[in-house]
Amino acid sequence: MTDITPITQVIPIFPLAHVQFPGALIPLHIFEPRYRKLLKDVMDGDKTFGIIYRDEERPSESERLPLGSIGCTVEVAVVQGQPDGRSNIICVGGRRYRLLKYVEGEPYLRAEVEFFDDEPVFEDLSQKTAHAKNLFQRWLTANRKLRDDSDRESSDVPELPDDAQALSFIVPAYLEKDLEAKAKQRLLEMTDTTVRLRVVTEILEKLTSEYEKRAAVHQIARTNGHCGKVPKI
Repeated sequence: MTDITPITQVIPIFPLAHVQFPGALIPLHIFEPRYRKLLKDVMDGDKTFGIIYRDEERPSESERLPLGSIGCTVEVAVVQGQPDGRSNIICVGGRRYRLLKYVEGEPYLRAEVEFFDDEPVFEDLSQKTAHAKNLFQRWLTANRKLRDDSDRESSDVPELPDDAQALSFIVPAYLEKDLEAKAKQRLLEMTDTTVRLRVVTEILEKLTSEYEKRAAVHQIARTNGHCGKVPKI
């Protein structure tokens, strides 16, 4: 019989107004004494801690998230220390977890967590994944035209994964200003890859249509409506 006992572990917890996805990069500036201690401890260990979304509207004294809340681990990949003890770090998203109970003993939060993953997928999602990737590239192109940044090298385009689950996490991580944190949190908590990919695709379809229309208007405005020619008066 296969052992399906959930994997649990005690990890440091860093509440942020940010939804962390598996595979996504996040830069952090560490300056509070308790988080300097957290960074030292994780660097002496497995370099891993947990990020969990905390709504900025929550009172500051209610830092602890309710048990059962979902977050994502990160692994510290780069540390740039400052002379005054602060640090700039870059982390990579790891596994999702569910808060089971808080553990005392440190100035920062620690909790026992249970790791989980998506349910098995038995259908071929390759076409749906390719469609989502195409929509993302169109959205990115239109977004760059709006920023007058369309001449950047193609190598600057992020390399998206072919795996449906990985793609369904990475795409919303890129939609920093176009997707509310609460919507991202709902995507993070889903355990059905097919449903998450469908929701992400629907979001991309709407955003791509909107951005391409705005980019077309922007391009016309740049040429003063005369295809770059100075109008005769």
